[in-house]
Amino acid sequence: MEGVQEGNNENSDTGEVAGPHPEAAKSTGHNLTVEDSLPVPAAPEDAGARPARQMAAFSPSQETFSAASRKLSRFCRSSSGVLSLQEALKEKQARYKEAREYRRTKIDASYKYVFEVLSVRLGLDVTTVEEMILDSPSLEAFDSFFAKGGSKALKIFYQEGDVPGIECGRTFPGVVKGSKMLQLYVDNTPDKFVGLCLFFVRFKNDSPINAKTIHEDIFFCVLDATEGLLHGVRNMIEKVFLPAILATNNWGVLSQTKQDTKDKQNFVETINRYLSFLEGAIISIEGTVQLKQVDHINFSKLQSFEEVTAAADNPDMVHQLEEVLMIWYRQIERVLIESQQMRKEADNSGPLTELEHWKCMSAKFNFLIEQIKGPNCKAVVNILNVAHSKLLKMWQELDARITDAANESKDNVKYLYTLEKVCQPLYNYDLESMTRGIPNLINAIRMIHSVSRYYNTSERMTSLFIKVTNQMVTTCRAYITDGGFSLVWEQKIPIVIGKIKVCVSVFFSMLRVLLLTSLW
Repeated sequence: MEGVQEGNNENSDTGEVAGPHPEAAKSTGHNLTVEDSLPVPAAPEDAGARPARQMAAFSPSQETFSAASRKLSRFCRSSSGVLSLQEALKEKQARYKEAREYRRTKIDASYKYVFEVLSVRLGLDVTTVEEMILDSPSLEAFDSFFAKGGSKALKIFYQEGDVPGIECGRTFPGVVKGSKMLQLYVDNTPDKFVGLCLFFVRFKNDSPINAKTIHEDIFFCVLDATEGLLHGVRNMIEKVFLPAILATNNWGVLSQTKQDTKDKQNFVETINRYLSFLEGAIISIEGTVQLKQVDHINFSKLQSFEEVTAAADNPDMVHQLEEVLMIWYRQIERVLIESQQMRKEADNSGPLTELEHWKCMSAKFNFLIEQIKGPNCKAVVNILNVAHSKLLKMWQELDARITDAANESKDNVKYLYTLEKVCQPLYNYDLESMTRGIPNLINAIRMIHSVSRYYNTSERMTSLFIKVTNQMVTTCRAYITDGGFSLVWEQKIPIVIGKIKVCVSVFFSMLRVLLLTSLW
């Protein structure tokens, strides 16, 4: 029995079920009874340790299985999510394509006529124009233009923009995402207007557009803003509208009045003054000087006191900033030199051109001062000031000169603005109103000579009077020729002689006013 118990203990150590060992039974020399052949119950601690060892043996496999299950679950969820997104995308594409086809069904003969005009002007085939128009999410602008009581203008913009998305209802294979392409925009543009504006106009909207008479009911024109919007507006008025006005003879009810010629001339002169204003605005914008951008220096890290002090202690940084300051110095110096040079002006320039000149100079100087007071320029000056740079004295002198020039231009604009109203009779073809307006003009010039801080020099006052005389001559010539509508040789001699006498009396009136005011 001892052998049996030993065998049972050994079996219990291996975790197997305890039982009689055959070899142990033979060695004892005893016959095993039924009780001896029964398995011996394991000790309680062995019974508790065995399941623990079994769980420990199987735990790595269970953890691996659980991790795999989680990965499989995530993969299934992600796969189902991708499928859902793909299905949603396909559904959107189908919906957008259906909306595009619905827009296509609205295209009739009136649409086709507009497409043909656009294709001729843009050099594109009609099909391409149609597809580009269908890229727009709505054709409501077309419907309103064609309908009774609708809009009197239809605007279509042709310029470069982002490639349309899926909402347009079609795809662009081979086009890289984020690239640009020329597009047609209906009614407005997503960005600023820098291309062509092709617009159609109808003068009456009391009835819908008829496809058979659309070529007679609507008018087409193009505004080219590729060189800038102001350039486009000026060119359209100067090359399209003004020649059409000068060439027309049908002025409607205006032709039945006695003042028809005078009103026409005043209208044409108003347009010419507006063209001069646009030209001055273009010169003011294009005449501004941008100080050179410096990319190799991060000025945002040169703002605090510690950063300025550290930069001033760095000789390499100080040398770089001195080079930058000299570049800006030469740019500003060039502007000042050009402002002091003799101006090239037309021989027939009027007094309002003087106002436009000083407005341009004021805009140029003020823009430079804004940059000088900006954070980048201030940072450079502060660092060089801490570093005791010798260039700082030159810069301060230049700063004073540009400030004085800006003050001069601002003061001149302020006083020359008083001439704007009193000079208007000089630009009208009515010599009677010009004669009545001369005393007011002389008094305004006298006030400028007495009060102005900068413009009261003999040279500038003489130049101003020359411009006044130029404009009087121009107006008298227009008065004699009826604003260019009638040549001298086409008129009767007594009428021409009478007009010349009126012009001479105007100049005598001006001389008389000058003598009475004792300006000189």
